Amino acid sequence: MKRGGLRVVFCAMVVGLMTFVIGCQDPIEKENISKYDVIDYKWHLTMFVDVANNNQKLPLQNSENVYWIKFLNDEEFEGHSYSNNIQGSYRMDIDTRSLCFLNIGGTEVYELYDGDKFLNLLSVVQNFHVSGDTLRLLYNNKMNYLQFEKLD
Repeated sequence: MKRGGLRVVFCAMVVGLMTFVIGCQDPIEKENISKYDVIDYKWHLTMFVDVANNNQKLPLQNSENVYWIKFLNDEEFEGHSYSNNIQGSYRMDIDTRSLCFLNIGGTEVYELYDGDKFLNLLSVVQNFHVSGDTLRLLYNNKMNYLQFEKLD
């Protein structure tokens, strides 16, 4: 009887430990995403993140009207830095989570605050991660990213 009771306790502990380990994993992105989790939404920049140096920086003079991008269905994008409307094309591979911006252009007003930084970092993006309403555009071998939140 004691041996059977120990087995039940051991099995319960193993199940509990597995549940704990699975629950502690960072849900950065869903296993199966489609391009429709990313396109046709307006994504607003909320943070510049440097993972290696454990540094997070909020964009200067931020609002929902600046520092945003929207991926359109035809591999074109539009957006706004601080001072300029921007547009161009992009290439996205859902399977490898790779992304690159091509032909970034737009109006050419002198940029203020983090406008130049935003535009320069878009041009070096290599990958992306999606988790709910959060989009991360990764660069520098996934050691840094631009974090965006989905706007309605």
